[in-house]
Amino acid sequence: MKQLSSILYSVTGKGFSMPAFIIEKNEKELILIDSGLKKDAHAMIRKIESKWGSLDKISTIIFTHRHADHTGGLPVFLDKINFKKIVLIAHQDEEPLFNELFKAKGISITKSVKHNEIIDKKIKLRAIHTPGHTFGHLCLLLEEEKLLLIGDLIMDIFGKLFPVFKKAHDDFQLWEKNLATILDYDWNYAIPSHMSVKKISREKIEEFILKRTK
Repeated sequence: MKQLSSILYSVTGKGFSMPAFIIEKNEKELILIDSGLKKDAHAMIRKIESKWGSLDKISTIIFTHRHADHTGGLPVFLDKINFKKIVLIAHQDEEPLFNELFKAKGISITKSVKHNEIIDKKIKLRAIHTPGHTFGHLCLLLEEEKLLLIGDLIMDIFGKLFPVFKKAHDDFQLWEKNLATILDYDWNYAIPSHMSVKKISREKIEEFILKRTK
């Protein structure tokens, strides 16, 4: 587990794994962002329980998008938490595809959000719709922390920025078209979900976007 700000943490499974993120809203309430791969869920859960004592502090799970490396662990998490208490959130364009994906398990989104919507007023968490990687892909802005969780919008490999593999996109041209959306907001660092979990400066992101969109 890595602490990224006063309220934001990343958590991974064993070895190479995709991260989930935890926002510590207060002493009694946590927000989980994505749920990682199924194979990593038990290790993630042990780490969360070790720090916060109980998964029951998770009140909300927000998904950047529906892909298995961001949602695969969800059934494992829900087996350990009071299912009825959890709010599952995704962008409105992602909701029907997400629900179809988990239909057999009886899991569905309980709240959909729109572009620019404030998800949580207390911690000033804003949804930014950046379609392309998936049609309902979200970036999540912690406004007071000036941190932007960019999901699979961009990935960092050994210090260089790249798009996520083209074949993994719903619409690669749409992804490129919407890249600059995040520059309309006030943030200092972005944190990707793929490869390296670290803060990337706004300047470096801007340089990458300019090269892709000019």
